Amino acid sequence: MSEAPEIWPVGKLLETTASFLADRGATDPRLDAQLLLSQVLGLTKVQLYINFERLVTPAELDKYRELVRRRARHEPVAYILGRKEFYGLKFKATPAALIPRPETEHLVDTALNLARELWPGQPLAVADIGCGGGAIALALAKNLPEARIAAVDISPEALALARENAQSLGLDHRVTFYQGDLMAPLVPLTFQLICANLPYIPSPEMGGLMPDVGLHEPRLALNGGPSGLTLISRLLEEAPARLQPGGRLLLEIWPDSRPELEDLAGQAGFSRVEISRDLAGRNRLATLSR
Repeated sequence: MSEAPEIWPVGKLLETTASFLADRGATDPRLDAQLLLSQVLGLTKVQLYINFERLVTPAELDKYRELVRRRARHEPVAYILGRKEFYGLKFKATPAALIPRPETEHLVDTALNLARELWPGQPLAVADIGCGGGAIALALAKNLPEARIAAVDISPEALALARENAQSLGLDHRVTFYQGDLMAPLVPLTFQLICANLPYIPSPEMGGLMPDVGLHEPRLALNGGPSGLTLISRLLEEAPARLQPGGRLLLEIWPDSRPELEDLAGQAGFSRVEISRDLAGRNRLATLSR
């Protein structure tokens, strides 16, 4: 005689899954459980709440358990779902590139504010160096319809993802993608704004990353060398020749790298360095003036 199938109401399944994921170190187990079940059932989070008594079928349960197993192995939810929202836009997410993060929205905010304050109504030239999956470049393209955007990455896999995101967002005609090392593909172009979210985690800190990041996201996009400034220091040398007078370079940085960054910026000829903090109060964004 075959066993009776398990019967799980949505509410009980979410409660049990959240407890399971919490025991395995998930930082937001309740949200993870909701997002994964929403994916399987084809419901929004709001619809989940009003369907707590809805019974999950055995086939749905099997699909859900597989997603939960992946999350329990610290695979990021964005990779499991294959998508991540950034600056109000929906991006495809794969291990070819870092997952777009909320703190990077501050860089986009700053770039947009500078564009509107310093060059109102002008046709801007903007570069995104180390564009990954295209989050910064495409958010700027969406919000600066008069701008010309150039996006560069050394990884062909990341660039393929960025191009796919550009096409799905209807912005492929607004951004030109280049494969290459930092600003080399952009010679002899010049820009009013250069944005970069380059690898900035110091090598000694890599072992302390959360498993979600350290085990699954591309190390090429994370490891910034001994002090976290290996690529950033090279960009500081290259950027002045590509910045128009009065231009700005925006960089995400490791919080403790501020003193060394300021020294390097001065040596490279930047006249001013402004550091702003993220929501946790840590040094995160450097704005350099030429």
